Amino acid sequence: MLRILLILSMMTTLLGCLSQPAEEISSLAKIQEQSSLKEAIALGNAGEQQENNQRYEEAKRLTRQAIFKAQAAQEQPNLALAWLIRWHWQLGRILKAQNQIEAAIEAYQQALQILVPENEKAFQWKTEGSKALYEELRQIFLQLADILLQRATTQTTEYQQADLSLARDTMEKLKIVGLDTYFGECFSKKVKKNIDQFKAPQTAVIYPILLPERLELLVSFPVQNTVVIFREKVAVSEDTINAVIHNFRIQIKKGRNSPENKDYLNEAQQLYRWLIAPLLPRLRQHHINTLVFVPEYILNALPIAALHDGNSFIIKEFAVAITPTLSLTEATQEKKLAPSETKVLLSAITEAVQNYPELPYVQKEIQAVNKWYRPKMLLNKEFTSKNFADRLEKSPYDFIHIISHAEFAEKVTDSFILTYDGELKLKDLQESIESNPHEQSFELLTLSACNTAKGDQGWTALGLSGIALKAGARSALATLWKVDDRATFHLIDKFYRHLNLSKQPLSKVRALQTTQQEFLELKFFHHPFYWASLALIGNWL
Repeated sequence: MLRILLILSMMTTLLGCLSQPAEEISSLAKIQEQSSLKEAIALGNAGEQQENNQRYEEAKRLTRQAIFKAQAAQEQPNLALAWLIRWHWQLGRILKAQNQIEAAIEAYQQALQILVPENEKAFQWKTEGSKALYEELRQIFLQLADILLQRATTQTTEYQQADLSLARDTMEKLKIVGLDTYFGECFSKKVKKNIDQFKAPQTAVIYPILLPERLELLVSFPVQNTVVIFREKVAVSEDTINAVIHNFRIQIKKGRNSPENKDYLNEAQQLYRWLIAPLLPRLRQHHINTLVFVPEYILNALPIAALHDGNSFIIKEFAVAITPTLSLTEATQEKKLAPSETKVLLSAITEAVQNYPELPYVQKEIQAVNKWYRPKMLLNKEFTSKNFADRLEKSPYDFIHIISHAEFAEKVTDSFILTYDGELKLKDLQESIESNPHEQSFELLTLSACNTAKGDQGWTALGLSGIALKAGARSALATLWKVDDRATFHLIDKFYRHLNLSKQPLSKVRALQTTQQEFLELKFFHHPFYWASLALIGNWL
């Protein structure tokens, strides 16, 4: 329920991409001076009380009056829209309780249209790392997706596909709101693409939807030149999945000190049974060999490559990639350039700086990159934020490879890539790339020594999953936890080798899959701790 605390939180952060002055929205007292909003608040609160008492007809009447009054408020339209989100959501809950499903869906959609508008003149909002706010907003999207999925079970095939498509689109909007909230940036204003443009052969896109008492899996793939969506329901609660993923990560990390430890297998197999096994009949029927996950919340932190069917890891059968949101992912095929034609900017720190330890295998990783490309390099003292921006301004690059400590924290302001003399903040990274005059996005950003901070891994990993979008890259290659740098050197070397095979170069996702499969055969690095954290983010082609 969108409580007063949420509304007040939104009021203090509604600076938005339209940059409404903060002093105009500084306090509830100013709102209540406006008669229309004052009446709307009183009516809406009274409606909420009636809803709590299950007096739904009266609750509906009062809530609709609150919506009318808020719509009439002209003095501070952004604030009125903030309250409208609350009242439309409230109306949707009331209508659902009365089993008026069509009207309930419409009310929820009106709330979301305000949150994720189709035009720039509508309500815009801005936060920076407000996890609590996101958790409240998240419930609107999940409740709407839940209603759509329930309605789909009663529909004929045509209308069922429409409802599944709406549920998928609702999760796409939730992903954009998550990125907005973590980065304090209006991803909702970026040019969105038709999700169904992704018709890569033998590729399935999977949206796991974590509802309080069940998991829903929406999987789409091309069938005869059209994209078809299928749905599978799994009887497991969100709390249970959260606990298993948390423990899974703990067990995998034991591999650093004990490569023969297999305590992770129980969780790996359980997660496989929930997330993959229900889909297998259709995946195999349609000869799917690539899975693209659009994870949400705690699933952002899940090392999908380490899921296990009881006999082998998932990467034996499927190549795996993740994307933070399909509607903002670049859909075109990667440019296939010869290694000698691929322009690479390599930035690296080989020394201990700013209380961060030396990465012993940096020199070997540099040699691995040099083996395949002819990179321009910024090493040690040369790797500063200014020099990095200057290089991007002077020349376009296809790949940017950074070998340095990188931290993804709960707050975007605490997330950075370590430079020799300071920090390259994610915002600075984006500005450096966007300010270059070459007007082309680069293919791949590789961060080979990054780390997600302790704490809420799902929320922290949201920053990692959005790095490709933030940096203006089509794809990013990064790690979900700090791995052994000797293993990282071998991972990167093998990945680039498979990306540049002279006879048959592989796509990025295939290059990663083949690399991880090879690690399974290595004596010292077969444990998933060493290879499962490496994730391909964004475009997988």
